[in-house]
Amino acid sequence: MKITMLSTNEDNKSYFTEIDCGHASEQPLGLYSKKFPVKAIMFRDFENGLVMEIHNAPQPQYIIYLEGEVEVEASGGEKRIFKAGDVLLAADVTGEGHVSRTLSKGKSIIVTTVD
Repeated sequence: MKITMLSTNEDNKSYFTEIDCGHASEQPLGLYSKKFPVKAIMFRDFENGLVMEIHNAPQPQYIIYLEGEVEVEASGGEKRIFKAGDVLLAADVTGEGHVSRTLSKGKSIIVTTVD
């Protein structure tokens, strides 16, 4: 399984990279990755047409999209659309940040990482 990470590079801009979570074990219900330590979980409903202008992630956090679509524009210039089934690790807590735009009504789960 691969997820997308948004992080700050040496030039202080945000960029997307793909991370392979790998498979640590095989269980009766499928292949499992290693465990990732997390701190908290939040559930979010969002409406269509919302824009959060340039900002940084408040802390490293996984965003697991359940419904709807969100466009994220990294300060490095690339735009990506995230939809149901996608996972974004927003880790650009410093630097120029990113812009988020909701393209439709939806739901996501936000899981913050351990400090």
